[in-house]
Amino acid sequence: MPIYEYHCPSCGKDFELFVRGETRLACPGCDGRKIERRMSVTARPTGGTGSPVDLSNLGPPKGGGGGCGGGGCGCH
Repeated sequence: MPIYEYHCPSCGKDFELFVRGETRLACPGCDGRKIERRMSVTARPTGGTGSPVDLSNLGPPKGGGGGCGGGGCGCH
């Protein structure tokens, strides 16, 4: 579930909230109901030493076989 950032055009306040469903929101600065939702930028994970994690090996496995896409499940 995403975490959104919000902006209130009435008072100019920016804030973040974790909201589920159809919750009605109000600005914490002015109680205004007309707020703009913005998608938050995620942080890049680190390897514990502060250096970025190598994400180049993520994704589907290389080569054939295995998994439903390669026929390994026996349904094809």
